Amino acid sequence: MKDELIKKLRSRGLSVTPQRLAVLGWLASRRDHPTAEQIFHGVRQELPAISFNTIYKTLEVLCRQGLVTKVNPLHEVARYDGSTHHHAHAVCRRCQAILDVDWEPALALSLPADLLPGFRVDGQSVTFWGLCAGCQEKLTTEEE
Repeated sequence: MKDELIKKLRSRGLSVTPQRLAVLGWLASRRDHPTAEQIFHGVRQELPAISFNTIYKTLEVLCRQGLVTKVNPLHEVARYDGSTHHHAHAVCRRCQAILDVDWEPALALSLPADLLPGFRVDGQSVTFWGLCAGCQEKLTTEEE
């Protein structure tokens, strides 16, 4: 896996650093869309001397290069997704869990030409909002 991460970094013209490898590796092992703080605590297991500032700057570089996606579903804290394949997200309005949905619309959505003259769309995301199974169960139990 390390060789694959090195190839990803180099393919984007980025130098390979222990910090970048650690962040990418840690995110690749997760599916829960962690916060920068959670990433910091996780990566510190491998790199005890790493600072939160380094984690944050590394995440910003990786996001700019398309190796990590920042998921910010209108909550206070940004979350990060190490999975860069095309997919949607399902966000629970109650517990704020973010789940990957292997789904992509058949047709790319585009803005009407007159909506934002001169604006070129280079990406899009789909988010489904609702209640996860656990929160639905809790609501049912609370209503009884």
